[in-house]
Amino acid sequence: MAKRVYLIVVVFLGIGFSLPADLHLSTQEESSQIEVAVTPVRGGVHIVTGIGGNVAAFVGEDGVFLVDAGLSQLTERLLASIQKLCGRESANPALRYVVNTHWHSDHTGGNETFAAAGALVVAHENVLRLLSQDQVMAHLGDRLVPAVPTRARPRLTFNDRMNLSWNQDLIHVVHVPNAHSNGDVIVHFRDADLIHMGDILNGNYPFIDVDFEGHIGGIIRAVEEVLAHSIESTLFIPGHGPMANREDLLRYKDMLTTVRDRVQAMIDRGMTRQEVIEAKPTADLDAVWSGGESADPFVESVYDGMVRSRRTGARQDSRSR
Repeated sequence: MAKRVYLIVVVFLGIGFSLPADLHLSTQEESSQIEVAVTPVRGGVHIVTGIGGNVAAFVGEDGVFLVDAGLSQLTERLLASIQKLCGRESANPALRYVVNTHWHSDHTGGNETFAAAGALVVAHENVLRLLSQDQVMAHLGDRLVPAVPTRARPRLTFNDRMNLSWNQDLIHVVHVPNAHSNGDVIVHFRDADLIHMGDILNGNYPFIDVDFEGHIGGIIRAVEEVLAHSIESTLFIPGHGPMANREDLLRYKDMLTTVRDRVQAMIDRGMTRQEVIEAKPTADLDAVWSGGESADPFVESVYDGMVRSRRTGARQDSRSR
């Protein structure tokens, strides 16, 4: 019998630099008016637009394996899209796993619903810690992020990597430290030749969650690791925005490296945060990478992450003496 494997990629379009977790739908009517469209990409890969952060659904004879869970307000529509696809393709509709790529609510909002439907929610151990307690995002005006209910928290966690044989494929779930946040994972579908990168990649300047150990250097290292474990034909699922290929990812890495080096040079010259922002170190890059938004918040997060990392390193060096 021919192998039958299907992947859904759920994409929320129109995200610039602004934090995806800031997305909200104020009424049920607004939720119902969002257009959800399923578009095939290749070899069983589908893009479904309008659900929140990009969700990959691996569907086959073993059941449904999700990467991320979208916005809570749109979970029922995501679930309906998955069930409809399973019915059309005669795949096993049972929900088995949800892997959270990080802790933000546009990627974890559906956890509670999917867990109630039978899925085991899996994440890096830092995601469980962050979701289990109220958090304050100082970088976003001291925004309070309340703890989620116990039933919406990951039930299975890990600190480095885990592998799963599923739907006749081998899935690698790998932690990449101090990148977009301190709990990021990438998910590599080996035989499907597809890598979900969460918000490490989003098609524009990335949001760097500096309050929770996000750092541009960590994002660059994560991208380099992904490139080292991919081939020319590999496709990459970003946390937001359209699918990417290897050439796209190389351009993204070049942009990040350029920004890092420019900001580092300014820090080395003793420039303050405000002076770095006013120097517009991304001016020649904004047309391609800003998504039409101001690049200042991105530059702020790059600066803050690098300065905090330097201070942390200095403290560690002093303790080791």
